[in-house]
Amino acid sequence: MMKIIFAMMTALLVLTVVTPARAATPGAGPNFDAANQGGPNFGLALIGAGIGAGLAGVGGGIGIGAIGGRACEAIARQPEAGGRIFNTMIISAALIEGFTFFAMVVCMLGYFKAGQFAPLVPTTP
Repeated sequence: MMKIIFAMMTALLVLTVVTPARAATPGAGPNFDAANQGGPNFGLALIGAGIGAGLAGVGGGIGIGAIGGRACEAIARQPEAGGRIFNTMIISAALIEGFTFFAMVVCMLGYFKAGQFAPLVPTTP
């Protein structure tokens, strides 16, 4: 498991360092749109918003799954405490869902804001 996490962190570091190095024009910065020569390209912001929303959804699903599984185990061990365990589980699940929805809204706001500035690529028939 640690090897996978280390590989993911290494890939993230490499992609973070390499992307700004690919600037098309000296002094133009990492977001310069070389194809249109029209200024910044917000395509990476759109990709980041999609990845962030996906990770928020996956994280929320993992969290609620863990809460539900452990609550079932706890109720199976102590059936008389089922009501208190259920109430605590519902409160925890609501807090996780709130954070997940907030993260997705932030990602979607970034997506729509960057989408206004993203260049339209003409399609050739």
